[in-house]
Amino acid sequence: MQSSKSQSKRRDGLVAVFIGATSGIGLGTLKQFAKQSSSPQIYIAGCSESAAASILKELESLNPKGTYVFQETEITLLKNVDKVCEEIKSKEEKVDLLFMSPAYITLGERNDTIEGIDISYALTYYTRLRFTYNLLPLLNASSAPRVISILGGGLESEIDLQDLEIRNNFKAQKAMKYSTTQTTLAFEELANSNPSITFIHKYPGFVNTGAIGRFLGSQKGLFAKPATFFKWFLLPIVNLMAVSVDEAGERGLFLATSARYPPRNPTSGGVEATVLPKGAEVAEDIEGSGVYILGPSDDSKRFTPALAALRLQGASKIVWECTLSVFDRAVGASG
Repeated sequence: MQSSKSQSKRRDGLVAVFIGATSGIGLGTLKQFAKQSSSPQIYIAGCSESAAASILKELESLNPKGTYVFQETEITLLKNVDKVCEEIKSKEEKVDLLFMSPAYITLGERNDTIEGIDISYALTYYTRLRFTYNLLPLLNASSAPRVISILGGGLESEIDLQDLEIRNNFKAQKAMKYSTTQTTLAFEELANSNPSITFIHKYPGFVNTGAIGRFLGSQKGLFAKPATFFKWFLLPIVNLMAVSVDEAGERGLFLATSARYPPRNPTSGGVEATVLPKGAEVAEDIEGSGVYILGPSDDSKRFTPALAALRLQGASKIVWECTLSVFDRAVGASG
């Protein structure tokens, strides 16, 4: 499915790819990006065609000069990620922004796809890194390319480098911790060979996307009563302290466009190609790598004890080599 605008003659402008942007932080950022950009070309990958119809209509009202393409697919499967990327590659010569925020809230046990990857683990790590890996050639063709993953930057923890797929004692919470740590390490490895790309890993804090309420409402059995109590009596109080989706979207736009986050080696005209004016000062990255770990207030973190210990073990290379092997096996398994 795609909007009628996507059939019109191509216009010059920023090319962006949004993953997981039919709700929450991704959607908030998508709207802001469309509104503030000049004639953007935006691709949105998601699984809900019905949700996309209203989103495309709203985007066209926010910026009639933009071109908006929705690609309906199940992105928990890497073979589908590949198809989306091939479609983008066939139409574009560059990608300026890759913004990723897909999520799947669960407290259950491992639930593997046909490719042998747990669904929650796929959405928080493998799917995102597959999009990044596939689109590297187009990102490197941009004058100011940027990759942003909304997850848990700054919350990195110890991981078992011998069991990165968590085949032993899998838990959803453990997968989230591994996804967080591996994202930062993989970004560091990719930045080494792609120094003109900015990589941002952000922890957004608590954002009132409605996802927790929907999750609590879906609980059954022994968890139903406590979940209902929390949803109706405690969650409203928690939400009072949460960031709104609109504010999260504004923050996402800033990350996507501000010159505060340059890559290791900016290309000619790099940060000048952004939508918003330059920030007051350049943020601190990880040892000049062009990788930024950001907290809820977009405060930079250059050091965490867990990352320091893992780097001594050469973890970024180990993580990336394991990720590539999972890619190869998963795509082969799904045919």
